[in-house]
Amino acid sequence: MAWAIKLRQQVGNRTKNARIMTEPLVVSGSLDVAEQDNLDELRRFAEIGRLSASMLHEISNPLTAALLHLEHFDAIETRNIDSARRSIRLLQRYVEAARQQIRSQSQVTRFYTSSQIEQVKRVLMPVGRQAGVKLVFDCQANCRLLGDPVKFQQLLANIITNAIQAYAGFQQGPQEVLISVRASTRHVFITVRDWGLGMSEEELQYIFEPFYTTKVGSGYGLGIGLSIVRESVETGFGGRIYVRSKIGKGTAFTIRLPICRSSHSKKPAQNTT
Repeated sequence: MAWAIKLRQQVGNRTKNARIMTEPLVVSGSLDVAEQDNLDELRRFAEIGRLSASMLHEISNPLTAALLHLEHFDAIETRNIDSARRSIRLLQRYVEAARQQIRSQSQVTRFYTSSQIEQVKRVLMPVGRQAGVKLVFDCQANCRLLGDPVKFQQLLANIITNAIQAYAGFQQGPQEVLISVRASTRHVFITVRDWGLGMSEEELQYIFEPFYTTKVGSGYGLGIGLSIVRESVETGFGGRIYVRSKIGKGTAFTIRLPICRSSHSKKPAQNTT
């Protein structure tokens, strides 16, 4: 997570310098405190956009190189090599999707939830195992949605990753994250539940605010992940996101998304780990 710490420091330093430059305007009355805060937030977003574009360029080259190296093992096809190849290709899609977001572009199409959740599962199962957290997928509906499938994967991966990280330094209860999918006639409901550290009522009030984080000093994130998730859910899919949490009892995020005008299929309960 060193890149996240470095990015946070760079954004913080440049925002601080910019604030020093505009401080005289606040003192003189040309800017009030609220306007100064808004300027700070805009600067942080602009700086993150600029630095992210540079990092995406730096990330894409090693990914391409790694994929080319794996091509040399075509004659020695193994499960691990095939899994690594799929994961790298998926990461390339994430990088391209992030580039499109920076350019305010998006690939809107119709897709089914099950295939996209399976992609997320392939990427995050090793992450869960490394953290000692069991991921349980209970998908009882496969619904067709309208939107960007990569953004769907990203927002789901973000919430599941947060749930895994909720167990960092917390040993009470089961080390497990439950991802469940249910559907009504008009909506699909995706819930990500952990039994980790949890959040206070005060933290819940700000959890979707940009640059707010409960992970200060942990090296995880910048405090923008959940704000991006909410924006994707609401503007990218026309849905809603809800959260319930209690200190020491864990957290549950539920995403409600409208089903595309096509019948959804229900299937028997399916627990996969």
